[in-house]
Amino acid sequence: MDAVVPLKVLLVEDSSADAELILRALRELARPIEHKRVANKAALETALAEFGPDVVLSDFSMPGFGGSDALQISQQHAPEIPFLFVSGTIGEECAIDALQRGAADYVLKDNLRRLPSAVDRAMRSAHERAVRERIELALRDSEERFRTIVESSQDWIWECDRDTRIVYSNGAIANILGYRPQELIGRCASELLVPDDRLEVQRRVPTLAAEDRGWRHWRLRWRHRDGSVRVLESTATPRHDEGGKLIGFRGVDQDVTERLQQEIRIRHLVRIHGVLSSLGKVVLRAKSRDVLLHQVCTVAVEKGGFKAASIAEVRDGALVVVSAYGDAGVLELIDQYSGASLDSDDITSSPGARALRQDGKVILRNFAHADFLSEQALADARRVGIAAKAALPIGNPAWGVLSLFAGEVQEFDEEEIALLDRLANEIDYAVDFIAKSERLEYLAYHNPVTGLPNRTAFRERLLPMLRMGPVVVAVIDLQRFAYINDSRGRAFGDALLREFGLRLEELAENAFVGHLEADAFVLAYPAEADLEIESQRLDARVHEAEQRAYIVRGEEVYVTVCSGVTIGPLHGDDGEVLERNAMAALAEAGKRHARTHTFGEHLRGLSARRLELEHDLRRAIDQQEFELHYQPKFETLSRRMVGAEALLRWRHPRTGLVSPDVFIPVLEETGLIVPVGRWVIGQALETALRWRQEYHPSLRIAVNVSARELRHTDFLHYCRTLLEPHLVDQPIDIELTESQLMDDVEHCMHLLEGLRDLGCRVAIDDFGTGYSSLNYLARLPVDDLKIDKSFIALLTQSPETMGLVTNIITLAHSLSLTVIAEGVEEEEQAKLLRLLRCDTLQGYLLGRPLPADQFEEQLLAVA
Repeated sequence: MDAVVPLKVLLVEDSSADAELILRALRELARPIEHKRVANKAALETALAEFGPDVVLSDFSMPGFGGSDALQISQQHAPEIPFLFVSGTIGEECAIDALQRGAADYVLKDNLRRLPSAVDRAMRSAHERAVRERIELALRDSEERFRTIVESSQDWIWECDRDTRIVYSNGAIANILGYRPQELIGRCASELLVPDDRLEVQRRVPTLAAEDRGWRHWRLRWRHRDGSVRVLESTATPRHDEGGKLIGFRGVDQDVTERLQQEIRIRHLVRIHGVLSSLGKVVLRAKSRDVLLHQVCTVAVEKGGFKAASIAEVRDGALVVVSAYGDAGVLELIDQYSGASLDSDDITSSPGARALRQDGKVILRNFAHADFLSEQALADARRVGIAAKAALPIGNPAWGVLSLFAGEVQEFDEEEIALLDRLANEIDYAVDFIAKSERLEYLAYHNPVTGLPNRTAFRERLLPMLRMGPVVVAVIDLQRFAYINDSRGRAFGDALLREFGLRLEELAENAFVGHLEADAFVLAYPAEADLEIESQRLDARVHEAEQRAYIVRGEEVYVTVCSGVTIGPLHGDDGEVLERNAMAALAEAGKRHARTHTFGEHLRGLSARRLELEHDLRRAIDQQEFELHYQPKFETLSRRMVGAEALLRWRHPRTGLVSPDVFIPVLEETGLIVPVGRWVIGQALETALRWRQEYHPSLRIAVNVSARELRHTDFLHYCRTLLEPHLVDQPIDIELTESQLMDDVEHCMHLLEGLRDLGCRVAIDDFGTGYSSLNYLARLPVDDLKIDKSFIALLTQSPETMGLVTNIITLAHSLSLTVIAEGVEEEEQAKLLRLLRCDTLQGYLLGRPLPADQFEEQLLAVA
């Protein structure tokens, strides 16, 4: 590199001839030379600043400007550049003086052979001096930086000798332990430790010194000047003298007192959060109140880390423990106090009793400091290892107490107490939830008006009966019941239905009696004779049901009854087929004004008509005879339209619109519902996108999906192909009935997840008429519940139905689901639903189903 980079030489010389001789001598350096010659002060200063020489060669004696002046100027402006005198005359004293003032060397002009080596030596010396100065500067900077860091550190930095006497301490010790550094110098550090830790240090440090090693993360407890205890985490290394002998230790101590306290506090909070998070799963798993309370206590111990937990209820003036879990000794003590009267002396000092009486929590952070406890209670607590306790009233007003027992003294700060309050509230909610769930489960299998088993229960009960032998299935209907409702009111009609159900149970003692819907009842019992005899026996029972008056609200009422009879498995091998055939016989009895009619060959002609209907439906698909009508949905509070439900309609070329009840079952049975359902989704999507663009940017359209569609192998693939392009703002929602979902829960969960991934909302339609399984409902990925219109119809007339609807809405909201009420036909129903916090309304009161063009004209164009 030096052979390539030119050597920049600044000549302070008035003789050009001498300058040429000097440059010729420098050629021996084997580096190219770049030079500049000056002969006065101004030129020298300019050259030092602009030329940037590597070396300055100056004559000593020049007219009007001497070498001493040049040296002085060079030292002022560029002291790092080597300065050499090259002169013909220079005395010894002058030379020595020049060297003392900073000149690197001097060379006589009559001995220029020495000049290259002198220049080389001077430059090496300058380079070494520059390197040394940089090192010294860096060292000074490093020392200053280290000193600043040490003194400004918030951690205690110290040094001690082999006997732990402190020889250095930074200022952080004042904030950590309250001592000035000067007060600790020469003092043995172990004197500041608590006794147990002092003994540990005195035992361990000599071993560490003997092994010539330090320590890491050693936590010790120190006494602060004010008497409090601080926990410091220490890390240290050995100190050695110049000979390598260990002379002590050097280390850093960090104050971790608050961090440890925070960790303890966080652990306490985490355990309560753990209990709260597990409580939701407990509620879903629990099948009864007793199981729920036991699992709550179990979770409090296993997840919350408490020694024991118990729940006591107030029963007949006594505090009775109904569930407990945990340490056997504590459980034995809990059992001793259970059942004592709340007015007795033994119970007045109980934290649980105090919590009930003052309707507020009782927190004992340290049992030993609980002055209201009796000596016996304190002794019992010490015996079983109870150090702290929290007693929390459950419910408002309180119906019970949750007691949590700890084996160590607890802080129970405000945040933890708030979580405990929340825990008590969650238990109260869970108990209420279980009660409502049990009621809902009951209503799922029973008619809300009469309390008799409903259609679901009938179909489940019938299957084992059919396995035992032939079964008579009869559907019984009260004639002209609508007139009784209209003239006397629904409450009167409901009371009559209850009385009629009781009469049927009385007349058919060994029969299954169910209430299918409205005024339709069902009887099922083993057949003991042929169809004709069984029909006669049933007719006699029905006749007897008509003969005696029914006392309803003090009024005598007579009814006329009509029935249809089938026998399984002759007329069907499951409840659905037998019910349908019995209904067909019932309809025939009504036409003939007969009291009883038996299903027979004359009714099988319906099958031929069904084949004709199936043929017409296949033609309808090819001829595009289907159309969609749209029924609006409205937000309950604002009555603002938020969406619509797409309803399939068939416009037959000869007979006009065909009732969906007639053709949709045939579509499902034949599988034609699959292509028709795909057309429905595509048509609804096209309509929704157009309406969003022209009228309502957030409008959503719901589409009903049948069980056959769900079971089709490429259903989700088709939906993904059709809907994925609109993933960002999907306008289509999917509605399914409970029975569809329960057919194959795991498969349906996969499909529903896929639909939600496409941006669809998923609703359970006709909720309450099927399984209503809470366990599956909590697991299913759904967004909305649609309350069946049969419940809405009875909402203003039946307190039981109103209770059921209330429970459904509460349950849905607790699971973060939206509730839609369908079949709203009266303003009173809408008002009640608004009070019950139902989210969305749908029904004739607000809007009937309309073809797309009329829906657009009447509801969208005017908005």
